[in-house]
Amino acid sequence: MHHRFQLLAATALASVAMAGGAQAQSGATTIEELVVTAEKREQSLQDVPVAVSAFTSERRDLIGISSVQDITNFTPGLAYSAGNDRISLRGIGRLTNNLASEPGVATYVDGVYTSSTVEVGRSPLFVDRVEVLRGPQGTLYGRNSIGGAINAISKRPTDDFSGEIRGSYGNYDRRVLEGTVSGPITEGLRYRLGASMTKQDKGWFHNIAGGPDEGDIRDESYYELQLEGDLGEHADFWLKAAKSKYDNRSAPGGRTGGSLTPLDTALITPGSLSPGVGYGFAFGQNVVALGPARNGSFVTTGDLTAFSTNAQTFNKLEDYSSQLQANLTYHFDGADLKYIGGFQHYKYALQSDFDGTALLSYTIPLNPGITSPAACNPGYVAAGICRPLVARPNVVSLYKENKEWFSHELNLASTGDGPVQWILGAYLYNEKYKQPYQITLPDQAELATPSAAAANPKRIIYYTDQSMEAWSQAAFGQVDWQFTDTLKLTAGLRYTADKKKGVEAGRLFCFGCSAAVDPRILGSFTPVLDITTSTFSGNRPAGVTDPQKGVVGPAVTDTATGIRRRGLYDTWNAWTGTLGLEWQPDSNTLGYAKYSRGYKAGGFNSGTITAFPETDSEHVNAYELGLKKDWSGSLQTNVSAFYYDYQDAQVPVSTQPAVGPLTSIFYNIPKARSMGIELETIWQPINNLQILFNYSYLDATIRESCCIQDGADPAAAQPGAKPAGALPAVDPITGAPNSRGQDLSGNHLPVAPRNKISFNANYTWEFEPGSITGSVSYVWRDKVYSSIFDRPYYEAPARSQIDARLAWKDAADRYTVILYGKNLTDEQDFDTLSATRQTGFNASGVYNLNRTYVLVPPRTYGVELQYRW
Repeated sequence: MHHRFQLLAATALASVAMAGGAQAQSGATTIEELVVTAEKREQSLQDVPVAVSAFTSERRDLIGISSVQDITNFTPGLAYSAGNDRISLRGIGRLTNNLASEPGVATYVDGVYTSSTVEVGRSPLFVDRVEVLRGPQGTLYGRNSIGGAINAISKRPTDDFSGEIRGSYGNYDRRVLEGTVSGPITEGLRYRLGASMTKQDKGWFHNIAGGPDEGDIRDESYYELQLEGDLGEHADFWLKAAKSKYDNRSAPGGRTGGSLTPLDTALITPGSLSPGVGYGFAFGQNVVALGPARNGSFVTTGDLTAFSTNAQTFNKLEDYSSQLQANLTYHFDGADLKYIGGFQHYKYALQSDFDGTALLSYTIPLNPGITSPAACNPGYVAAGICRPLVARPNVVSLYKENKEWFSHELNLASTGDGPVQWILGAYLYNEKYKQPYQITLPDQAELATPSAAAANPKRIIYYTDQSMEAWSQAAFGQVDWQFTDTLKLTAGLRYTADKKKGVEAGRLFCFGCSAAVDPRILGSFTPVLDITTSTFSGNRPAGVTDPQKGVVGPAVTDTATGIRRRGLYDTWNAWTGTLGLEWQPDSNTLGYAKYSRGYKAGGFNSGTITAFPETDSEHVNAYELGLKKDWSGSLQTNVSAFYYDYQDAQVPVSTQPAVGPLTSIFYNIPKARSMGIELETIWQPINNLQILFNYSYLDATIRESCCIQDGADPAAAQPGAKPAGALPAVDPITGAPNSRGQDLSGNHLPVAPRNKISFNANYTWEFEPGSITGSVSYVWRDKVYSSIFDRPYYEAPARSQIDARLAWKDAADRYTVILYGKNLTDEQDFDTLSATRQTGFNASGVYNLNRTYVLVPPRTYGVELQYRW
């Protein structure tokens, strides 16, 4: 890595040397002013007392920022997990995809809240700029902005007729075609129409079982229509309608990696079928250890991009996603009244090969205890012979989301030039969603007829669902007072009330529910047992009297369908706000000190009907110092230092009760701390040369948290475990004897790299016919843990990446031709590493770890053509 950085530095210095003549003739170039709307009014980036990273469409084209991951690379403190579409800022984010739990970083598109960060990575042809606001935005944004907020602002209709078409082709047979057209309809009314298509047929991962490739396989389409106009002399409006659809085998949701660990065949007891009540749904995964290798990928080939599966996989929108947005502004003398509203709906489906193999069947040898057909279960006798059991471990998982939401905001903001500026507003949000998830063994006929239970025609072995509705209401205000020529005081306050209610549901089967008795032996053994009521009981453990917050009535099983249901309901509220002081001794300097209070609503671990489904709300007290400075017009530095007192972080963990399966719960970490320093610089030492350098140091650690079990190592037997000292006799959450909890103080918050560096150097050679711009980028990220447990099997090592672009533009700015390459050295680095407990079929409880990985994308390259008129 060190020699790569030296090479990059030498390249940048060589660019400076080649450009020396240009400096003598033209002198240094002044850095252009960037206008943002981070505080809901237009301001220069250097005048905003907030740590903001802003990416215009021009800069994104220049550097090659085409995805959320690219934005992450160039934003200090920002982290993104492409495999599951989770984002975090300065250690605060989201660690689950359960929709009843909120994100920690709020994402907005044109001022309307959205639950997905994918919209932020849309093409620069459609997005004018992206603003990343670091730190709690608890006054002006509120909802789920405890870690920060990301704003994507669309390009708007133009006064003159114009348009642009872009097309690109890259390796892996990637094709992109997109275009826009814009202009006036009549005086005072303008339009913008856009569309895009993305297709990729070859994947980053290849199926050695003969099935189709996976990994960034895409078939996507997007359409939008905008109208903007004037309503008389004092009002204007903007409308946007968009549709999108995709049928992919890519992130988020699709394959991004594989497994590093084969199943341990030594854990299997021949003739025994089940690892115990509650683990029956793992049968399809574990039984393959009796046959060929688990997945035929890295385990057997050493190839991180190989896999072996049979089930069809996809992640897609089952219908077009619909998006409607509207802005309406009335201009009073001295103030603007603005309405910002939106609606969105989507239906998402993700299907995976859950067993991770291409194995379709395996014959389990006869138990030596069967000496004659008379001892054999009649269901396994054919032609007078006791037949062996044929296991068919074709395990398919299907996950869905059906979600819609409305967002409304009304604000009144001052527009005068006096020493006092203010904004007042009200906010209303409503969402409804369903989130079913099922695991099936479609070829295992026995599952269709469970004993003494409702029929199971789809041969489901595990099923959860939730049907929920959430509301959020808020009122807010902020005042800025310029009380001297150089000092400004800012104070803001927001009150938020949140409510969630709905129903969770589930059903669970066990196929082979005794480790001591073979299904072919006569007796009380039941090959397929419905264990829904016992496992999804929702009851408190014996001796635990803590109230079940959020639970509405007992769980009830529908005898006709076998599905167990329970109601959930609760409310949360909080006061948040900010208090800050700005110092501006001259037009090129801004110093600020601020305090912010952030909040994220509580949520539910809904779907599995656990004893304690609710998690409390999160809070943070954030303190920040910042300095923004323009040095002689050619050097710009923005520095921020922060300290967070982070309380009750919501984390999903797995615990092992005294009896029954490993149980997933939501847990509030009592105390955590996040502190760090961030630097963003732009330097234009000579004409046509620009150098960007960003650095962030982040210390995001747990300060207090005791007695939590690592789901991958509940017995704390693996190296690196930190058993707690004086443990309470009973686990306060599960009620189980507490002998294996761990002390988490000092552990890192997940996906929070200690150090991160990004560097870009770009230089433009100008000629009479046009110009050529070369750009090279280098990104380095420190090691990260994917869990709150600092264990080696959760640690992804530090990684780096080099990208480059070469663009030709004609003198009239009509044509652009771009050659691009990413991950030029084709590094096979891990983005994250995780581990799960590998359970055997014996009754001893012995287990190993199954380590899984997410890879960064491989080397990609291609050419892009742009034409404007």
